Amino acid sequence: MSPTSKSSAPPSPARSPLKRRWQLLSSRGSILEWLYLAVGLCLIFRYRWLFDDSHIYYRYVDNLLFLDAGLTYNAGEFVEGFSSPLHCLVLVALRSLHLSYPIISIVMGLGLFVVFWRLLVELGRSLGPSQQEVHSLNFPLVFMATNYSVTSFFTSGNETALTHVAAAATALFIARPTSRKLAVLVAASPLVRPELALSLVVTMVYAWWRTRRFPTPLVLWSALLNGAWLTFRVYYYAELLPNTFYLKHGSNFAAGWRYLLDTVTPYHLGVILLLFVLMTSFLAWRLNRVHDRGISPLRLAPRAAMLVSALGITAYVIRTGGSAMHYYYLAAPLTLTLCSLAGLSEIAIAASECSDASTRRKRWAQPAMVAFACLALCLYPPNLDQHPISGRAKMLENPSQTIITDPAFFKNRREHLKSWPLIVDMVAFAPKLKSEGYKQWTRSTWCDTIHSDYEIRSIHGYGLTDGILARADVPEKKRGHKPALRAMAQKIIKIQKAATVIDRGMYREAVMRGDAPLWVVKNLETLELIELKIYNRHDLGENLRLALRRTPQINLD
Repeated sequence: MSPTSKSSAPPSPARSPLKRRWQLLSSRGSILEWLYLAVGLCLIFRYRWLFDDSHIYYRYVDNLLFLDAGLTYNAGEFVEGFSSPLHCLVLVALRSLHLSYPIISIVMGLGLFVVFWRLLVELGRSLGPSQQEVHSLNFPLVFMATNYSVTSFFTSGNETALTHVAAAATALFIARPTSRKLAVLVAASPLVRPELALSLVVTMVYAWWRTRRFPTPLVLWSALLNGAWLTFRVYYYAELLPNTFYLKHGSNFAAGWRYLLDTVTPYHLGVILLLFVLMTSFLAWRLNRVHDRGISPLRLAPRAAMLVSALGITAYVIRTGGSAMHYYYLAAPLTLTLCSLAGLSEIAIAASECSDASTRRKRWAQPAMVAFACLALCLYPPNLDQHPISGRAKMLENPSQTIITDPAFFKNRREHLKSWPLIVDMVAFAPKLKSEGYKQWTRSTWCDTIHSDYEIRSIHGYGLTDGILARADVPEKKRGHKPALRAMAQKIIKIQKAATVIDRGMYREAVMRGDAPLWVVKNLETLELIELKIYNRHDLGENLRLALRRTPQINLD
């Protein structure tokens, strides 16, 4: 083209800043997807609550930042009593700004849901049809933005919000296995929940198979991030795994199956998966007939990888018996399962272009998805007396005491919480703690009470933060609740009070005095090994040897 003809071309019309901004937003989500973002944020704020177990994190963080006691539950006792190192580190960063924990919980919940939303939008684009004119229905986003269990756990104060994000990032990386940015998020997933290491392994294998190249960035980031924390864990806690693993690693398939049904049944997930299986089978047949129309394939391989990851985590949860808290341990597998359905609805619409009814189907697709969102919003667990959006929902009575606890239980318990400890008071107490120790001892199963009593040495009565109780072989009343541990905790307090110094050798000293309980006498060798770990000297070589030594279960018989 000559310069003359180039200069004679009509100038392109200038776009207004408002129009440019709208086009940018539209490229990052359809109108319905932005609507679901708003709905999800509103529900998250409406369902806000604080899980009692989240106060375990709070005590660790406050001990580190304000009481000069390190990352411990009790000063001088080095036990990793939390499940998510990454969540703990995020709390350290936010709490250092002197924000209150309820504010931190809300800010984290809303912010992480925006990240979660963005990942699901990108996933829908990756697994959906290639045609730009096909509207994005985004079934996974519709379901999870309106689901009570999903939205309520974004402000629980524990690591579940990060779990949702990690699972969505894993699904998107499976769809885009060459992304270096997503590789970092996926590599950090075991630091969110230990069992996410199962999905990380599946993702590595899939990425290797799919790209025909070794997933070097993913492997290197995994080794760097998880290896760094493992090194710190050995150096600081003299363990290879967190304390909660030793407490809950036993098998209880019956409880695990009940736990799975408690999450799946209220939301009819079995029916939803069956319908999508039937639709996928139909689409596979349909696309064989319209393959020359440029419609995106079903991409069954990444969907299968997501389902395999979800099944692996679900199998582990079932084997260990799940949790006493509704949905908590199934956040990752549920997210991965729903992510495997991304784009199927859009592909179904695209495949109908060869039909005379295609225009009518497109016209009704979005209203139908909105109707489904309204239906999903109405569903809630049957152990509540009314819909939790009312703010007045309570758990129904269950004489068997096998019922799985719902967030509504802790939301209604707010009035029983003690006042939050002031940062200035903790800072003022720090020198006394360092020179004089704690004022007294207590044994409690309420984590919020223990967090408030920062001046007191405390033993969690269900063993979440105590290395000895975590290894006691005692029966459960319900998942994670072992009444016999409370009696053991009281005996430990008695031994600590009588000890010359709370350090290595306490239990042998109690045996020599003749006032040790029988289970201490019978398990003295094991207790002394655990003592070496709890009261370790942060010598990496010694701690590595301790971490590699097998610690037997404590038998009370």
